[in-house]
Amino acid sequence: MATTIYLVKRYLRKQKRNGQREHRWTLRWRDAQGGWHSESTKTADRTQAEALQKLRWAELNGLSPNAEPDPEPSPAIRPTWQECRDALQRAMEADNLRPGYVADALSMYDQLRRAFPAYDSPADVTQDDANEFKRRRCESGNSPWSTKGDLATLRAVFGKWLSQECGLLSFNPFAGVRPPKCDEPDVRIVTEAESKALIAWLSKRWNDWKLPQTYLAVLGLVGWRATEVAGMRDEDLLADGFVKVAAGSSKTRKQKHSWLPADLYADLKACSANGYAFGRFSDELRRLLILWKRSPHNAARVKDFTPKRLVCWLQDELNRFHKERQEAENEAAKKEGRQPVTFDTFTLHDFRRTAITGLQMAGVSEKEASVMVGATPEVIRRHYEKLDQQKIARRSIQLRLGIADTASPNLARRLRAGESGGVDDSRTSTETYIA
Repeated sequence: MATTIYLVKRYLRKQKRNGQREHRWTLRWRDAQGGWHSESTKTADRTQAEALQKLRWAELNGLSPNAEPDPEPSPAIRPTWQECRDALQRAMEADNLRPGYVADALSMYDQLRRAFPAYDSPADVTQDDANEFKRRRCESGNSPWSTKGDLATLRAVFGKWLSQECGLLSFNPFAGVRPPKCDEPDVRIVTEAESKALIAWLSKRWNDWKLPQTYLAVLGLVGWRATEVAGMRDEDLLADGFVKVAAGSSKTRKQKHSWLPADLYADLKACSANGYAFGRFSDELRRLLILWKRSPHNAARVKDFTPKRLVCWLQDELNRFHKERQEAENEAAKKEGRQPVTFDTFTLHDFRRTAITGLQMAGVSEKEASVMVGATPEVIRRHYEKLDQQKIARRSIQLRLGIADTASPNLARRLRAGESGGVDDSRTSTETYIA
């Protein structure tokens, strides 16, 4: 009777950066005496593990893969690049993936195709070609984090979709490609002074227009993504100051809730129209362009409101703010005969990092912050936190030494709330302006 070899997934104690546990495939079989044996394949790739499983099965059952020459195989039909692309798009859309993710996967697939124009099929791509593609991406100026994400996308395209789901390929050339080493990212925090300067600049440029100020206030307080805040609808403005992001508008497909102070909630309600919380954006922008900017031709080009248009317009205004502020600093430094100060730029997404850091410094637990902002604790620690170590050190030592018991009765409450007690570091301030 032939010996049966089982393929078993063994989880390791080590975890990946996304919080998931790593695993390796193991071969298990029972000998003639009934004893169990196991052998690690030392790989997490199922395709490679199955190949080792076949070799071990042939060895245990006294068969050699090369004992007898196999009959000449019939020429296999090699799928073309376009056939694989069409199948990939259909499979992803059938799984109801986000259109943005589908577009990114197809874009990386097209870039790989352009990188090897001599190949007629993606089946021609070897592991050496995959490593060469990684080197080209790094040499073109991409950051290590971007290259790592590109490799992960192509690994899924070839391994999960074209091989497992569509059955068009039998080999994943990106399975053994090691991603580049990545340094811990520098989290950019928007300071209180920078936020106030931006609000003052917008007020002067757009005649104290409240809608963008309200948007930035909400964005810097709740810590959601820019498009999620812009995409809130009228039914997402709940009673008693609560707001939510519906699962259909959330990147993680999970519903999220937050709460706003009464004055900010009233300003947000005043911005709603046409079913959206910020639906008055296009109409008010047209009116300002006509009456304030005296530019009716530009007003005629303003299209109806979509969340993406509001985010893109604000990011363009933010880029213009950085440019004008730096030009003003260069001009002032030239007149005063000194070296100009180079200002660090920030994006709308940095308001999310600022809000999440503010939650952590205020004593909110990682679990609660994770539920509110829609990111795992591991992602929060790696990409969104920039904690003030001086405040943490002061708070920890004072609580340990019991200084709160001998000082003023409000000290313990202030320490647990994260107040600095005299430490003022504007570079790590997490306060944001709320109109």
